[in-house]
Amino acid sequence: MADMLDSALLWYGAHRRPVNVVLCVAIISLLYVSVLKEDAILHSSERQKQQTAPVPRRNILEAPSEIFENLLRKNVSSFSIDEFKFFLSFKENQYNQRRSRINQFCATQDKGFGLLVRDTSLVFDGADEIAYCQIAKVASSTWCNHFIGLANVTKKEYNKWRNALQLFAPSLWPPPSDVLSQWTDMTSIVIVRHPMARLASVYYQKFIELYQNKGWASVIRTMINKYRGKGEKGPKDQPTPNEFIRYILDDLHKDQNSVDQHWRPQHLSCPFCLLDFSVYARMEELDQDSTYFFAKSNLTSRVNYKQKLNSAHAASSTERQFWSEVEASLVLQLEEPWAYRTDFAMFEYSVETYMAQLGL
Repeated sequence: MADMLDSALLWYGAHRRPVNVVLCVAIISLLYVSVLKEDAILHSSERQKQQTAPVPRRNILEAPSEIFENLLRKNVSSFSIDEFKFFLSFKENQYNQRRSRINQFCATQDKGFGLLVRDTSLVFDGADEIAYCQIAKVASSTWCNHFIGLANVTKKEYNKWRNALQLFAPSLWPPPSDVLSQWTDMTSIVIVRHPMARLASVYYQKFIELYQNKGWASVIRTMINKYRGKGEKGPKDQPTPNEFIRYILDDLHKDQNSVDQHWRPQHLSCPFCLLDFSVYARMEELDQDSTYFFAKSNLTSRVNYKQKLNSAHAASSTERQFWSEVEASLVLQLEEPWAYRTDFAMFEYSVETYMAQLGL
């Protein structure tokens, strides 16, 4: 045994340098393998946490809206392909939600609700496979003008109808008798608006700007004679906002269906429960909705969809002035079933939110 140990020591003495190198390499290798193993365990643990940890609720519900709002700060013409795809997808989700809401509302109503197709309400351009249902005082002049432009009418003919675009457009593009069977092939749009913003718009355009028009002058006289008490102040040939709203409410109370189209409830103007529209637009977002509609129908090169008619009186400042002069008791009556309750519910608008946004 002693001889074997002596031999080993003599061998090690003769080969000490290469033996030490081999031992060092072996030790370093063992340490490296150990570190790699520990690192793999740590990474595996992190991956498992990432797979099992729930995605924050904020990312699910708010991120798309935030991305969309940031996107709107850019000009549409500068959108990348992916950004424009996201824009279209986001709007489609909005329209699907609005369609679902309206269909659910229709399902709770009496038989026959929302099925009436009024004369001249539908504009049906079969050549371009687009359709539109117009509602008075909801960008109807602008959108009828778009469809008239697509008909390539002469300037002389246009000038003949320039004060009746809402009649001219459906005469150029009348719906077919079998409109239901062809409707699914069309890219269609209907536009709604907050009922209170719409009323303010009617007042400023028809009863302030056009107060000398013979047709509106007779209505104005009725408003002033019936609703302006002795000693009450107001222009002699224009109604005050309060007088206007009192007249509208009394008119609606008699019969919603027979009132003037400019303040007829919006749900009575288009067949919301008969036809599904591709685009459920809102006046408040009409720039976005117009971009979507004409992009999907491949008509952006043929329609100046940024052109707007009769928009000067639609500023929020005039709306604030209008509603600040209307009695609170009258504002409450707007939500009565015989007034605009259905519009508020069907299109998800609120009196309280609107007044708060105006600072009233």
